[in-house]
Amino acid sequence: MVVCRVQRLGFLFKEALVKVLGRIVIVLAAAGMMFSEEPKQKEVPAVSVVGYLRDSGCVHRYPQFVKPAPNGCLEACLRAGSPLVLLTKDGHIYHPISADIPDTDVRAKMMPFAGKLVKVTGHVYERGGSKAIALEQIEEQKE
Repeated sequence: MVVCRVQRLGFLFKEALVKVLGRIVIVLAAAGMMFSEEPKQKEVPAVSVVGYLRDSGCVHRYPQFVKPAPNGCLEACLRAGSPLVLLTKDGHIYHPISADIPDTDVRAKMMPFAGKLVKVTGHVYERGGSKAIALEQIEEQKE
């Protein structure tokens, strides 16, 4: 009878120990996940960039032109699906992206300004020589 009680106490002790250790593992895992998050990037200030809203194909193929040619090429390229880019007068190219995450399509917001001199305001991001601007505001400029 004494042996049964000792065995029973041993079993209860092991069961309690497993529960406590399980809870400790859960707490440590949760703490590890809290502290292992990626550090947030420093927020870059919003800037305004002035340039022509052009189709990317002609911008890259014909670097001698800053303004779009009046021959209908821009419109034809855009109808065919060419992406829009912002080309500054000094030749810098910015790829428009949305200010949202996940990224959303900004083409519809830009189409009324295609071929025009515009000011785009947003955060600029650079990687590997490529520049992107988050489209927060766009307005036409006088030439």
